[in-house]
Amino acid sequence: MATDHDALWTIRQALAEEGRLPGGRAPSPRAGSDAGGSQRAGSERIASERMPLDQAQLDEIAWRMLRAGVQPTVEGIRAIYGSGSPNRLHPMLRRFYAGLATRLQLAPLADEVPAPLRQLWLQALDLASDAVRERHDAQAEALRKRVAELERREAALERKLKRLRRARAGGADSAID
Repeated sequence: MATDHDALWTIRQALAEEGRLPGGRAPSPRAGSDAGGSQRAGSERIASERMPLDQAQLDEIAWRMLRAGVQPTVEGIRAIYGSGSPNRLHPMLRRFYAGLATRLQLAPLADEVPAPLRQLWLQALDLASDAVRERHDAQAEALRKRVAELERREAALERKLKRLRRARAGGADSAID
């Protein structure tokens, strides 16, 4: 049974063969060796050609990961692409996930798919969409409650701070007398 690591490696190799990784085709294990046997010149050449990953490239990698049964993660994207700042990749991956349900709903079903299976697929999409909406609503409600609690605590702390300042100011006045 293939592991996630194997799947990531397979995706990386496929993208490299298609020329979709920075610097064109992936270097062979001996790439970068010149007549003198130096590996450094080749690695510097590849590093200098490295371009930041764009949203379309991330989407392609994430789709391939999903098709391979691997959850797209920042670490997985970096393993396939070879680099990328997690601070830059995380928002891009969130955009991928945000549009995932819509893209799946709009994905055309092949004409050969029997009508009962189409109906099941649409029902599954509806159920998944409802589940996501319910979870989102529950999380939003929990966050609203937490914000209200924090606002109450903040107001109580503000009142306590005012009392302490008045007490301190009253103590300073009595010290002057």
